[in-house]
Amino acid sequence: MKKINNILCVVEPNDNSEAALIHALKIANDHQADITFVSVLNKTEKWKKIFKKEDANYNKFKSYPKEKLVLLKNWLEKYDISPEANIKLYEGIGFIETIKDVIKNDYDLIVKSAENIDWLSQLFGSDDMHLLRKCPCPILMLNPAQKKPFKKVMATVDVNDGSIESQSEESNEPDEKRVQETLNKSVLNFGAIFSLSDLTELHICSVWEAFGESHLRHSVFSQTSTKEVDSYVEETKLKCLNRLTQLINESNKLIGTDVADYLQAKTHLIKGTPSKTICSTAGSLNIDLIVMGSVARTGIPGFIIGNTAESILGQVTCSVLVVKPDGFVSPVTIR
Repeated sequence: MKKINNILCVVEPNDNSEAALIHALKIANDHQADITFVSVLNKTEKWKKIFKKEDANYNKFKSYPKEKLVLLKNWLEKYDISPEANIKLYEGIGFIETIKDVIKNDYDLIVKSAENIDWLSQLFGSDDMHLLRKCPCPILMLNPAQKKPFKKVMATVDVNDGSIESQSEESNEPDEKRVQETLNKSVLNFGAIFSLSDLTELHICSVWEAFGESHLRHSVFSQTSTKEVDSYVEETKLKCLNRLTQLINESNKLIGTDVADYLQAKTHLIKGTPSKTICSTAGSLNIDLIVMGSVARTGIPGFIIGNTAESILGQVTCSVLVVKPDGFVSPVTIR
């Protein structure tokens, strides 16, 4: 099982970040990991240009970074975190500076509370979505209300060759299929990691669909009989079931059979459209955390996230852990 050694916890000194702090500290304790706390301050250069040096506001803006760092340390101290801990401040655009730090320091995990707390609309704000799309390391993005340990975790994997997205140019090459297999195993690994706490339920969910079924059944141009379509759909389902079983067996060997036996994961193979079905399944099961991979062409900056992952992130209201595929290259660069 993969060990988490180096955690970056992105916080602001307010109640909205408490969930991130609580979970980051627990993960660090469970894995004996190093943890860095960071907060963001918008660049003050533009503010200072507005005022002349003689203006009292000039010195006020000049002192903001120091004041923000003191505020952050005082807030962390309320949670028994020493001022001597690894605490720093970014100046600039939050998600960009975070990604640059990840590239420089090779963090294993980012922990952050979602910036938008209006549960009637999209959970993740603009900066959160930029971070989820473009950051190369796994990101645990928390619903700010999720301060207690996760009770139900759902790891989502893709074993379907028949989906529309799987038929696209982005994932149809043998190398891309190998990337998907590795990504699936990484998702299951993190699902296990976050399910090892007492009384945590692990669910493994995969959504399948038979490519072109609707056309074959309903198009006036289709010459395929109902029996042939039924046979094709059943064959697709069986292939997906076999792939899922094989994937779980291989993953259990990687995480350890004793761990797998302890977790006793519940498996769900569901027919439907992944972006809709995963969200509805998470809701019906009262899932606290969805662990998901983001499928995108690797090695090319700009191919940042798959359509399915993008759609899911736009709908969920629970916490998510997003894992990037091997070879993912962030469009953010260090100059």
